[in-house]
Amino acid sequence: MKARSRAGGGGTDLSGPRGRAAERGRDKLAPGLLAGALGIFIAVGISACNTNPHAADVPPPSTVEQQAPGQTPDNASSEHHSKPKPGIELPNTIQVLYATTPAFQDLTHHIVLWNASQAYKAEYAAAYQPASAATPDLKRYWTGAGYQQAHTWAQTWIDTKHQPVGQAVLSNVSVESLTADQATVGFCEDLAGVVRGDVQTHTPGKALQEHGTPGNRVVFTMVPTGSKGQWQVNAESITKASALCPPPTEKKRHH
Repeated sequence: MKARSRAGGGGTDLSGPRGRAAERGRDKLAPGLLAGALGIFIAVGISACNTNPHAADVPPPSTVEQQAPGQTPDNASSEHHSKPKPGIELPNTIQVLYATTPAFQDLTHHIVLWNASQAYKAEYAAAYQPASAATPDLKRYWTGAGYQQAHTWAQTWIDTKHQPVGQAVLSNVSVESLTADQATVGFCEDLAGVVRGDVQTHTPGKALQEHGTPGNRVVFTMVPTGSKGQWQVNAESITKASALCPPPTEKKRHH
């Protein structure tokens, strides 16, 4: 199984997922960087009528009633929300969006998709830490070889003093297989809206994916932890520029 490989900070190939950030890391990139790197991508590249980049996130299943262990309330977010939401809340300079909200067949499928969503976000959040990517959330949603892949990806961002900035758009999300002992979740990721933000200069760098090119096909292999409603990613494979993941601009429009 191919290890994570995506272009990121310092030129190392890191173009992939993420998770919860420290408050200090969140404030490192100036508002101008967010406006320039984020706002442009909202208006460009995701305009197909059957693709809504602001589709609802995977809702928490009934087994999730509060924030996952290891998280602390986000001070910035608390100004707008009376109580913390379940799951990982990302820094305001990086967003994980869905072309369409993932569908699920039953509670078990829902639980698996929720954990896959949290695992993906946990990587991004870990990349925003000031020193170490070994966050409680990364350890909660990743294990074994999968954890090593995710940790290496996030730690490289930290070590090279860069942060992923912008919007990652996921599509074609599905539970491809599911047994009592293992599940696989596949999805496409479009990273044309994510750039390498320089922590020291507060300037955006190169996008992780060229506009108008196919996205990556990502497959998580997941295993249950034994705790109710908890699954972890123990392996991740990435097919770059997959034919299964055409860019949004190539999708047929419906008017």
